[in-house]
Amino acid sequence: MSMSAAHPGVSRESRFESRILLLLIWSVAAITLAATSGIDRVSTDDAMRLVEVRDLLAGQNWFDLTQYRLNPPGGVVSHWSRLIDLPLALLIKANELVLPTALAERIAILLWPTALLLLFFAGVMRLARDLGGETAARVALIFAVLMAPVLQHFRSGALQHHNVQIVLVIWSLALFVRMPSRPRDGAIAGILGALSVAVGQEMVPAVAMLAAVVALRWVVEGDRCRRATVAYTLALASAALALAAATIAPADYLTVHCDSMSIAQVGALAVGGFGVAVLAALSRLNSIVRRLAAAGGLAVLLAVFVIVAAPQCLGDPYAQLDPRLADQWLSSVAEARNLASMIRDLPQQVPAYFGIPLAALVLGTIRCLREKGQQRWSWIGCTASQAAFVLVSIWQLRGTSGANALGAALVPAALLPMLPAADGRASYFGLSRAALVALLLINPVALMAIGSGVAHAFSAAAVTTRRILTSGDPGTCQRAADYEPLAQLPRGRVLAFIDSGPFILMETGHAVLAAPYHRNQAGNIAMLDMFLGAPNDAKARMAAHRIDYVAFCPGAPERYDYAARAPAGLAAALSRDDVPDFLERIPLAGGDLAVYRVRH
Repeated sequence: MSMSAAHPGVSRESRFESRILLLLIWSVAAITLAATSGIDRVSTDDAMRLVEVRDLLAGQNWFDLTQYRLNPPGGVVSHWSRLIDLPLALLIKANELVLPTALAERIAILLWPTALLLLFFAGVMRLARDLGGETAARVALIFAVLMAPVLQHFRSGALQHHNVQIVLVIWSLALFVRMPSRPRDGAIAGILGALSVAVGQEMVPAVAMLAAVVALRWVVEGDRCRRATVAYTLALASAALALAAATIAPADYLTVHCDSMSIAQVGALAVGGFGVAVLAALSRLNSIVRRLAAAGGLAVLLAVFVIVAAPQCLGDPYAQLDPRLADQWLSSVAEARNLASMIRDLPQQVPAYFGIPLAALVLGTIRCLREKGQQRWSWIGCTASQAAFVLVSIWQLRGTSGANALGAALVPAALLPMLPAADGRASYFGLSRAALVALLLINPVALMAIGSGVAHAFSAAAVTTRRILTSGDPGTCQRAADYEPLAQLPRGRVLAFIDSGPFILMETGHAVLAAPYHRNQAGNIAMLDMFLGAPNDAKARMAAHRIDYVAFCPGAPERYDYAARAPAGLAAALSRDDVPDFLERIPLAGGDLAVYRVRH
């Protein structure tokens, strides 16, 4: 069923008005994000991405993802994809044709997330329109621009890969709902799904769920969706192989990585994708019983492949992380929190992060039961993907960005057709009175207000309150400018807190031991040993690691944590301004950072 067939009442004039609304809201959102976040405000991941892009532009091999200034001399191999580095590098090089390098970078880090924001808004509108009509598309756009858990990935300077993955998943679903009447859209959806897996592993559950729905629909409907099924699955498997060849060094083809694209992910997509395509093409599978048996056999084959080839990828992805890092670093990473820890520490944010996703899941399930034909399968695919996002979000909050992004489209698309305006009754902006009331209660702003109100009531009744200090608060050294003075010093190795590492790499030519990445276990543990150890022990360890400088942030969350864990340690001593005799304070103007030279 095409979009026009699904919603025949949509006129060209209405469609044009929606496009104008899209451009208007996108412009306002882009300007607001640039004004509030600032062009120079980047996160640790954004800083490390820029470092990686700079290294690529400086001549580092395409297949070499080693960051040599992180825990030298061996460095650390990144689990990120060059597929994000490439467009950023090209954008910077294009800007350099007419601009100096520094300004070319600034323009690039402004344009990149802004362009992705437009694609995100357009994808949300497309998906909501095909599911619920033109009014639903406009309401979905308004929902999307109010989604704080999502918009944080599109602020100026957002160079991490999460924004790209959100766009890819939303558009893959928007194209999926047009199957099987438009097999070409199915093929593009498959390519986007493979691209999402190649960029990062965060969206794999949603991609896998959508692929499973495509296969299930073929089992149930057979020839009616055969062409679209073959197009989607062939594109998914072929794109996975092509992207693997383009981003994985030949020497690593058979190496399994659970945190990046490798033989495990490529093999699963190839076995599943090519397998379903072959089965769908077989004319003898002309009954649901035969198709179910064939699909079940393929599922067993796929499970055997994963269990044999990559059993380590079926368990906890952080099982190999050192317990000290899990306790003293990972437990404080915001996106690695689970729902229980958010309820305990930040209850006011629970409705804003989980309200729309849960509403989308419930409303989507209702639409799955009520719809018929292709529209039912469209809702099954979207709701199944939403269920995957919600389950991931309960385990780790990193899943809430995808859950809220998809929820922005699903809630209005599901709700508005369920509450239509009766003939002759007044409507408000194309909404019935019941729909308007429902949307006033279930929207991102209302959910944030509910969360804040409930949290305020509970905190007022509590005897004591617990202050949560996070990176990004004033004085926590999360501005690029805080690390610029370090560039004045001769190049050396810097001992600094874990979140300082990417900023030092971005702003200076120094090397660091620590950075917030799970593959850098050795460097991060060495940093902990020095800051938590007694000053004399720290001195010996610094000599062993050839540390030249100590960069200490008095207001960083780590400072309070380390001082509390080890009152006799180096971090606690520096917090008291009790500087050991082997450290010499270097007076540097600007920023909150305290810098010391190590006397060897």
